[in-house]
Amino acid sequence: MAFTDDLPPQLAKDVKRRSKKRRSVKSKDVEVLVSVATRAAHIARDKGFHVVSPEAIRCVDVLRMMRSMPLTPRLITKTNVLRSLQFLATNGNPKIRSESKSVLYHLKGVLASS
Repeated sequence: MAFTDDLPPQLAKDVKRRSKKRRSVKSKDVEVLVSVATRAAHIARDKGFHVVSPEAIRCVDVLRMMRSMPLTPRLITKTNVLRSLQFLATNGNPKIRSESKSVLYHLKGVLASS
């Protein structure tokens, strides 16, 4: 029996459905990022405040990563990340100081919007 051309094409299920749920951030992830940024800031401080060291760049990259993460107010208060960022906001390196203040203001805005 021959197939005719006036039949509709067969339905295929090769369309992948993406879930709309975002990956939740765990408190351990935030704590690890804060400890990495703090360690890098300490090493950058030992090398000199106005020297652009790889550790200072790493600290700034980690802080930018933290700012882009979808953190909830409960996670922010649970991990006590604001206290660590306030410590980094007084760092002598101007790049670390400005980026940590930026993250601090962002997280305070998240807390205020809840």
